[in-house]
Amino acid sequence: MRLSIFSRLVLGFLAIFILAMTVSIYAIAQLRQLEKVTHSILFVDNRLTDYEKKLSDLLLSMMRYEKKFIITRDKGLYNQFVLARDDFDKHLREIMSVTDSERAGDLLIRIKQLQERYQSLFDEEVKYIRSGRQYSAVKYKQEKEYAVNGIMEILKELRAYVQESTYTKVNKLSEADVNASRVAIVTGIVSLILGLIISIFITINITRPLSVIKKRTGEIAGGDFGEDLNLSSPPEIAKLARSINLMCSRLKEIDKMKSDFFSLMSHELRTPLTTIKEGSNLFLEGLEEGKATEKQRRLLTIINEECNRLINLVNSLLDLSKMEAGMMVYNYTRTSIVPLINKVIREMEPLAETKNIELRTEISDGLPPVSIDSDRILHVLRNLIGNALKFTPGGSRVRVFARNNEQGVKVSVADAGTGMAKEDLTAIFDKYHQVNSNKIKGTGLGLSIVKHIIDAHGGKVWVESTSEHGSTFAFVLPV
Repeated sequence: MRLSIFSRLVLGFLAIFILAMTVSIYAIAQLRQLEKVTHSILFVDNRLTDYEKKLSDLLLSMMRYEKKFIITRDKGLYNQFVLARDDFDKHLREIMSVTDSERAGDLLIRIKQLQERYQSLFDEEVKYIRSGRQYSAVKYKQEKEYAVNGIMEILKELRAYVQESTYTKVNKLSEADVNASRVAIVTGIVSLILGLIISIFITINITRPLSVIKKRTGEIAGGDFGEDLNLSSPPEIAKLARSINLMCSRLKEIDKMKSDFFSLMSHELRTPLTTIKEGSNLFLEGLEEGKATEKQRRLLTIINEECNRLINLVNSLLDLSKMEAGMMVYNYTRTSIVPLINKVIREMEPLAETKNIELRTEISDGLPPVSIDSDRILHVLRNLIGNALKFTPGGSRVRVFARNNEQGVKVSVADAGTGMAKEDLTAIFDKYHQVNSNKIKGTGLGLSIVKHIIDAHGGKVWVESTSEHGSTFAFVLPV
């Protein structure tokens, strides 16, 4: 089942949309990871760093108030110690509620335990001082220093851990950013490539059958109604191809009807025209023997010439009908074309002398023989050379060339007429086509017959023309 152009476009865009959605989901996941890591750095690691500094400062304050109280017994210093202790406990609880790391939690628990040990030692020492009893101040001092040093070491370890954790998370941020950038770049490239592939695929599926249709329509315009279009293409173009096939079939029927009509009419006209011609000839012969006015002689001469012209037209129509129907019989023999050229030149010399035109031939030596129907090629040469003499003004010249080239034997006929417009060069060999710039009118069948004859010989015929240098008709016959 062939998909329509619209369906193919929809499928292509759907594929790109799915790819874009997949990438979007991945990008959202990466953004959430970035948000999570960023939140952890801003609201956990930074707060841990701040609390670590506050705990260090409060611990030093507690030590300072504790030592001064031991020496001075000042109750105000004790109260300051208590305030510092309460702040320490408060910040420690807050930091323990903030942390999201097991290792950091273990460190904070150890700090809490050492701080409680330090507090209990100081409370015991205060009781001894207030009661006036003797106690081992050195022992308490050593144990308190041990607890404080332990807290300071753990705080340093906590600071190092926070720094390491921040560094690791920053690396994760950088890695996530690199991954997101890489995915974005790869996605952009893949989307571009996929878009190009889809565009090229759709374009090929459209332009390829269209180019075939264009070529076929050109052939139809040239009168070739032969083979039908059989395209493997989208439904829209396939429908267009079927319409062209139907049009071609109708044109073929019309062309056949026209050919049959001309063939029938030509057959029907040739007999009465021949009769009229013979009758006018008898009248002319009788007038020459008897008495006749100049006007009668002139009218009969015109009738005779017009009969000849109509008979030639009928013969041309019959020949063309046979050629188009593929019924023309050709008798090929391998011979040189030079004698045929010389024969037509001799036939045309009286007309050239009458019009004061120089008829010149330039024939290369050693031309190879070609497989031709001599009568048909004579018809071609008579038509081309006769046209050249017809459209060349008096005092000029017509040149006939015969040369050997890589394609075969090339014959050219160059006149010195007014030339043709570019739009006439491609249509000059069509039936009934006549150049508008020429004042001399003909049937418009001669060059079409020439093309059929040369094509039947496997050759090629064309024209080159400019307004400054006249026209050159040429044909090539394969060796």
